[in-house]
Amino acid sequence: MAAAARDRRRRGRAPGAAPAAAAEDDGEEHHLNPFLSDEAPLSSRIQFRNVASRARWVEDAGEAEVVDSKGKLWLTTGVTRGGKLYYNVEEIGFLAERGALVLLDDEGGTIGTEEIYKKIAGGSYGCSWDAFQAYKHLKLLGYIVGRYGVPWTMKHSGTCEVTDYPKCMAATDRCSDRANDACNDITKSLKEMHIDEIYPSFEIHLPNSKFKKSCPGVPTFLLCLLRDKPPSRDELETVENKFDGIPLKFCQVDNGRISFLSFDNVTLPSLP
Repeated sequence: MAAAARDRRRRGRAPGAAPAAAAEDDGEEHHLNPFLSDEAPLSSRIQFRNVASRARWVEDAGEAEVVDSKGKLWLTTGVTRGGKLYYNVEEIGFLAERGALVLLDDEGGTIGTEEIYKKIAGGSYGCSWDAFQAYKHLKLLGYIVGRYGVPWTMKHSGTCEVTDYPKCMAATDRCSDRANDACNDITKSLKEMHIDEIYPSFEIHLPNSKFKKSCPGVPTFLLCLLRDKPPSRDELETVENKFDGIPLKFCQVDNGRISFLSFDNVTLPSLP
């Protein structure tokens, strides 16, 4: 009995969480920095309690409006517009898989995981199946992941320097931007240069318990998905010059196998 009680206590507390706060925050999302942890890798660096939020799917917007939020998932997930919280399809898929979100239709019925997968795989809501796999992998590692160029909120902290994205990235206050703004100015310019497949899908921040949507800071890196083959040197240089020094990383998804790549300039020594 005593051993069982100790085991229950161990399972009920996420690593690195404050005991008192953790006991009260059902559904809290715990971010651990994988670069600073000396512990053995976990199968998932995000742990959810068995309390689910609820969101209603809005077809015209291609995302879901949260109608009942549990815990602190909203701190690093979803965008806030007009005082309301919205989840896009990759966030819906990730949370639903872990029992942290119940997706509802217009009549209050539950939309199952299979139907959510169809929405993602169809690629009509700003996220492909490969992009979802990359998003899920990074979230499981504990990173904070948002769609590139889409502000978490339109309200910014007065003491925070707002990230200066390239001027051609126009951000608007419409909740549907996260699903429908994939063909923005920078994507169009890249297509004109015949670099159709290379543009950032996500902006990535390191795990940070003090992360604020109103003051997210500069992303640690931007993630671009590769479709068929690595980009050429000219393509890399053209794309990298667009993002003012923010590091770019590339992701290749092949039959569920996810690989992350980065490219550095290397100067070979002159031979005599």
